[in-house]
Amino acid sequence: MTRNKAKRNFTLAIAAFFAVHTIASFNDLYRSMAWVDIPAHFLSGVFSAAFFYWFFQYRPSYFDTSRNFGITLVLVLGWVTLIGVGWEFFEYLYDLSIVKYGLELKVLQFGLVDTLGDLLFDMLGGAFLAIFVKLRYHR
Repeated sequence: MTRNKAKRNFTLAIAAFFAVHTIASFNDLYRSMAWVDIPAHFLSGVFSAAFFYWFFQYRPSYFDTSRNFGITLVLVLGWVTLIGVGWEFFEYLYDLSIVKYGLELKVLQFGLVDTLGDLLFDMLGGAFLAIFVKLRYHR
């Protein structure tokens, strides 16, 4: 797959994910069908890890992801966790600023258990992609 085609496919996948997330958020699907949140965060972990691999694939002088799987896994999980915490922080600030002032929008944070579950599934998605890349491309 060429670099431009991979970049286009990744961009389309991210755009589709955000479109589905927006629809789920504004139709309150995360609250009415709690299971929707699990695949959403798993996929966000996969996408975050895919970005990590894309970044290092075209910059091999920084870090070679094929050499040491343990270090790669720690870095992928660190990156995915950073993105996940950033997202959860955004949701928290959104609830504090917009919803608090009565703009009749949907609340995004459902508590500590939800946040920790979201981060767990982000990390599981990132670990899944790291293991997939290891088994598929770096035998």
